[in-house]
Order: sequence, then structure tokens, then C-alpha cells
Amino acid sequence: MINRVKQLFSALTASISTADKEFVARHLTAEEQSLFWQMNLPDQRHALNVAYSAQAMAKELFEIDQTVLLKCALLHDIGKVRGDVSTIDKVITVLAHSCCKSWAERWGRLGRGNRLQNLRHAFFIYFRHGERSAEFLTNIHADQRIVEIVRQHHKAPADNDPPELTVLRKADNLH
Repeated sequence: MINRVKQLFSALTASISTADKEFVARHLTAEEQSLFWQMNLPDQRHALNVAYSAQAMAKELFEIDQTVLLKCALLHDIGKVRGDVSTIDKVITVLAHSCCKSWAERWGRLGRGNRLQNLRHAFFIYFRHGERSAEFLTNIHADQRIVEIVRQHHKAPADNDPPELTVLRKADNLH
């Protein structure tokens, strides 16, 4: 619960520096940057924090493809598009995930409209953003390794997971 409070505070105080913008420009193509900048500010900040942590974790791991890892870290949440989900709906989905994940995951539905539809949309995005992010990356013909790692980043670990996915999950769980 303390981690969730930290996440909320981080979201409410999020900012992006010139150095952060340069980091994004250095590691993402123009099309990938376009997807990155479509996220809301707190999700951009989160992705940058994940990328910086992943980079530090993988510094001594020679089997890690740093390019793939950093792209995945920066792009793993691009399925969360700015304006798609309100802050209060995001808070409600996080709380629902904590207390009744199975129901919350089934209850979500794609499509905005009235208040209830918007909340169901928020649940859909929360639980399926990995798949949606992978779809966006497929649409710009991103490297298939990146597409699959992003798609799998919230799935249960498997024995054959690439090392970049393992590091991404660890870094994502920190933030």
C-alpha cells in the first residue's frame, strides 16, 4: 500500500526535464517517440524511471541487449494514451486490482461514453495495456522482440522469458 501512495504522489508531481527529453530522443525512433509522447505526463515519467532503473540493473549483464531493454522500458505503457483514463478512474482501477483482481479484469470494456462506460474503459486499459501497447508497436513495424516483451510485461514469468523482459519487470515493479 505504501508503494501505491508513493506512485500517486509521483504521478501528481511528475515532470520531464530537458535531459529526459534527450534520453527519449537518443533511444527511440521518431515513430516510437510519437507513441511515447502520446502518454500522459505521469506515465511518461514512470516509463523514464523504469528505463533508468533497468539501465542500472543491466549494466553488468552482458546477455542483455541494452537497445531492446531501453526501448521496452520507454514503450511498455504506450497503450495508456493521454486523455483515455481520468486520474480518479486510474486510482479506482488500482484499488480494484488490489481487492478483487479477477472481477475487475473481467468487468473492463473498451469504449468511452458515460461515467460508467469511462470507468469500465479504465479497467480495460489497466488490465490490457500490454496487449494494446504491443498492437501500437506492431502498427509502426517495431522490432518483434520489443513487441513481444511489451506484450508480456504483466504476464506471469516463464522459463523461456528473454533476460530483457526479466529486467523490465523488476524495474517496472520498483516504480
